[in-house]
Amino acid sequence: MVEGEFVVPGDEVGVIEEFVPAAGTYARDGFVRAKAVGFVRVDALKHEASVAQAREVPLPRLGDVVHAVVTGLRDSVVYLDVFYNETRNAHYAVPFRAILHISEASNERLRSTYEVFGYGDVVRATVISRKPPYMLSTRGPEYGLILARCPRCMAPLRKRGLWLYCPSCRKTFKRRKIASRHYLLR
Repeated sequence: MVEGEFVVPGDEVGVIEEFVPAAGTYARDGFVRAKAVGFVRVDALKHEASVAQAREVPLPRLGDVVHAVVTGLRDSVVYLDVFYNETRNAHYAVPFRAILHISEASNERLRSTYEVFGYGDVVRATVISRKPPYMLSTRGPEYGLILARCPRCMAPLRKRGLWLYCPSCRKTFKRRKIASRHYLLR
């Protein structure tokens, strides 16, 4: 490989007889391969091959406001994929895994997370941990659902007073945690 050449994950950067894998690379089948999308960097003195990422992705930090999709539910835990960091205005091509415990879902006492969240809901939350898997919180009026779909017909739900309403099948959903700065729920 040539210094500064553009590579994608899995591309050969060099052979392990000549180079030691460094940042952004790994060794497999006798070759040093790229682990990230970026540009090849070679250190001839140390015999190291690395890949400098083409675009640095800012990791979520403690206190950042993020948007995430609910991908899994249990009685006491919600599993989410973080796809947008509102604080840093960064979209994540590959979502980050996050967890929301029932104690961080609302200021009210809940029996189950099924009461306030559903599969595919888009949630506005804040990060309350420093490293992955990220812990999120929707405590406070500015955090909660920003987009929800009807479990029957998958039409977007609309806000009607304190409840959510499906305009297609006319079903009402009580007790959902809606963000006060709702963007899409109207």
